[in-house]
Amino acid sequence: MDASSQSTDTTGSFTAAAWDRIAPIMAEIEVLPLLTRLSDGTLPPEVFRHYILQDALYLKHYARCLAIVAAKAPDNAQVLRFLGSAQKAITVEQGLHAGFLTQFGISSDDVTSAEPSPACFAYTNFLLATAYHSSYAVALSAILPCFWIYWHVGEAIKNRPAIAGNAFQAWINTYGDPQFAAGAREVIALTDIAARAASPVERAQMTDVFVRASQYEWMFWDSAWRLETWPV
Repeated sequence: MDASSQSTDTTGSFTAAAWDRIAPIMAEIEVLPLLTRLSDGTLPPEVFRHYILQDALYLKHYARCLAIVAAKAPDNAQVLRFLGSAQKAITVEQGLHAGFLTQFGISSDDVTSAEPSPACFAYTNFLLATAYHSSYAVALSAILPCFWIYWHVGEAIKNRPAIAGNAFQAWINTYGDPQFAAGAREVIALTDIAARAASPVERAQMTDVFVRASQYEWMFWDSAWRLETWPV
């Protein structure tokens, strides 16, 4: 599935070029064992439990990144547009987490006491540092891959024949949900608006952080598949 198949006209835009840059990363993401096994319902429960715990930790920090990015927006119109799209995505994901935490017997204490994996720790710290220390345009570009890649993956899996009794169907439905897609499309549009006002140096930085965040997306799923913990 390419970007155009997701009904987002980004032809000739910054985001279209950025998406093209991560084509090799996306090819690797699409064949990750965690995602292929999730799509056919054969993912080991302990792997999904590890993943959803790490994702809950990630979302806590990601929400803070979104707040920082919104505060840096250049005008009230963009602040409101960004906050609206961010709220759509966070609301959808929080609902998903609540359901799966119950389904897999994960308590709020489990989430509170969980330690971020090395991949989760590195990714969230990268996002927080970029959000705090970079311009609005660069920070926006760093948080975009989470929206866009999850939308892409969710739609791709949802378009496959459904597997009866798939314990992970709610995950598939969530990231193929029109509400999540609307949030992703809005952030893509806002990123292109920011890129048009950015200097050449700033646009290069936007591309760099977009690619790096996409690499972290691959690392996050791969680390969950391996049940990654700190080695020492």
